[in-house]
Amino acid sequence: MFDKHDSYLRQTQAYWDNKATTAKSDAERVEWSQRSQRMRFETFLMTHDLQNRSVLDVGCGVADFRTHLQRRNVDCEYVGFDISPEMIRHCKERFPDLRFESGNFLTWEPGRSFDYTVAIGIHNIKVDGAYDVLESTTRKQFELSRIAAHVSLLTDRFHGFAPHIQAWKVEDIMAMALAITPYVVIRHDYLPNDFSITLYRDPLIDRCNDLLLD
Repeated sequence: MFDKHDSYLRQTQAYWDNKATTAKSDAERVEWSQRSQRMRFETFLMTHDLQNRSVLDVGCGVADFRTHLQRRNVDCEYVGFDISPEMIRHCKERFPDLRFESGNFLTWEPGRSFDYTVAIGIHNIKVDGAYDVLESTTRKQFELSRIAAHVSLLTDRFHGFAPHIQAWKVEDIMAMALAITPYVVIRHDYLPNDFSITLYRDPLIDRCNDLLLD
């Protein structure tokens, strides 16, 4: 199950398995306030139409993004993936008709691609080799995406995180993304402690058909 990222994966799985089995609520399981979590979802959905699209939710937790899509009446193909078998067990209880997978995302082979892949708040715990896994995971997301790969992270511009929380320098993440694709969008305006980066296959002029250019 594990590879060269063994230490990171074991630490991360143990952390989230514990959260999945001991937390008293879904919000506590994924360590988000409901309002801030929904703001992350809304920020992505403001500029991405998932209607009749496919989306892979990497680090899906308890599949709250799927719940949010339902509340938004978005009809899309949703697949959830998480390193924690306990989280996936909880997901399958909530959504028995959907596909959920658990394991090492870096070695997982789904046998298909998706219109979008999202990873919302999955790189926020300090563990060994965190940057290497962030870069490898983002590259894998991009490989599996037909349109875009989206990642939300905590920003080091915010002060006051707990000691076990991993914050990231936006300049480093931008450089990492640009090494994958030249078509990158950073948003650092929607929450005081968060930012997102979206990596696109094509430039805006080629992927939007309703631009007034003539």
